[in-house]
Amino acid sequence: MALPIGLQLYTVRDVMTEDLDAALGEVASIGYRYVEMAGLYGKTPAEYRALLDKHGLTAIAAHENGEDLLNNIPAVVERAEALGYAYVMFPYLDETQRHSYGELAGRIAESAKKLSGQGLTLCYHNHDFEWEVDGDGKRGIDHLFFGPGSTELNSELDVYWVKKAGDDPLEWMKKLSGRVPILHMKDMADTAEKGFAEVGTGTIDFGAILDAAQGCGVKYLVVEQDSNWKESPMASARVGLENLGGMLV
Repeated sequence: MALPIGLQLYTVRDVMTEDLDAALGEVASIGYRYVEMAGLYGKTPAEYRALLDKHGLTAIAAHENGEDLLNNIPAVVERAEALGYAYVMFPYLDETQRHSYGELAGRIAESAKKLSGQGLTLCYHNHDFEWEVDGDGKRGIDHLFFGPGSTELNSELDVYWVKKAGDDPLEWMKKLSGRVPILHMKDMADTAEKGFAEVGTGTIDFGAILDAAQGCGVKYLVVEQDSNWKESPMASARVGLENLGGMLV
């Protein structure tokens, strides 16, 4: 299987805040060639792109500002063009947005349509709260991906959060087949808390997920670990790449 592996840079955000240039260099030295962005760290898109180029890194996607995704598409397009990525992620919904997904899901779908017209693919990055039933008596995840106009929206399926919601990541890959260009590869610790773990060290069946990935249209696998790093963020990034790469051999 030849799926490329990227790193969600949110994993190493603390290191990047200290020294962005050095952090990107370390990401490259670990062996990553593809990254998913989460913020510009005070740089302009052009300045950030220059650092990526310096270290031989290619941005494949970015977690974008939700407000811009709903109300300022030109700004989103401008950043994507400057940094060279084709996938744009709707990263999160705050609690005030989760009471009734219907109207919001329609607006997100409309944004997806507008971005598609600009050559960009909008993906929604799930957590576990989307599996809760909203005020309309319907799960948020169903509003987002199976509501009116929703076929315009793609998924950045986060396998950890699907499992944390009590569902099956493999089944959701199949439900959204052809609409999951990027998978977030994040493991679940074998503890009562079911916290984050380095990829390949927890309870998620990555073998089955990888076996199905290409058939479901996955283009990239992205390692992410929000917290709970065993040693350090960079060490977790390294373990994730090594373990996931070993599974692909």
